Amino acid sequence: MIHVLGSINIDYAVNVKILPGPGETIGGQNLVLTPGGKGANQALAARRAGADVQMTGAVGTDSVADKALSLLTAGGVGLSGVKILPGPTGCAFVFVDEHSENQIVIIAGANGGVSAEDARAISINPADVLLLQLECPVDTVVAAAHHAKQQGARVVANLAPYQPLEAGVFKDIDYLLVNETEADSLRRELGLASGTVESLAHKTGCSVVKTLGASGIEAIDEQSRVFTLPGIKVDAIDTVGAGDTFAGYLGTMLSQGNSLQNACKVANAAAALACTKPGAQTAIPTMQDVIDLANNS
Repeated sequence: MIHVLGSINIDYAVNVKILPGPGETIGGQNLVLTPGGKGANQALAARRAGADVQMTGAVGTDSVADKALSLLTAGGVGLSGVKILPGPTGCAFVFVDEHSENQIVIIAGANGGVSAEDARAISINPADVLLLQLECPVDTVVAAAHHAKQQGARVVANLAPYQPLEAGVFKDIDYLLVNETEADSLRRELGLASGTVESLAHKTGCSVVKTLGASGIEAIDEQSRVFTLPGIKVDAIDTVGAGDTFAGYLGTMLSQGNSLQNACKVANAAAALACTKPGAQTAIPTMQDVIDLANNS
């Protein structure tokens, strides 16, 4: 079982020729509203990877709440841990340029009301994996990690969007998942001269996976073995949600007993496929899609 505590959003996605600079106004096109939120994206990715998934989070009482949950519902993600709070559902404003790069602004909305009590109410078992991100209150994320470790479960924490964590939190995290920017922020927060996976792992005591975009990944496992995987060449049109796809697949592969390296291989392929379609949840591939890519590579 995969448990995900995290954000549930509506994404307002706009295509632009170039991403705007400070103080710049530009024209956009193709406004599309789709379900999103890093927590919801990762939950759906884990489900499409083949796991049973339970989601803990919140939506608002506005007109887009049902749409925010629509693909999770259709995909069979368990939503008994999702509460409805007065006010707006979380949202994200996503700008994607002609090179598939993006800028994203998020508004927490109901996600800000996911509490430490909600975290401690998760019914998690030793064989389960908990996926966390940082679009919900940090205190809630910390409580969820501690609760999961007390129950003997493994914890995967995606440090996105980056926020500082107290050093003591890392004892409750098994796997840290960061991109290059997040790795550098963590390096500075920890007072390290280098942001390599070896230095981050040594300081935190966690296994570390660093995603490098089109260049692949770099990681260090539980036995301090470092490995790299190259990027998979695809015709990318939109990188939104690729990192969440990676996280969801990684959690599922780990829950099924795979080594970190093998889990990363599958997650790497799934993330590449997510770049070939627009949107976040709408672009998440199924496991069969990943198998087809492997067979045709």
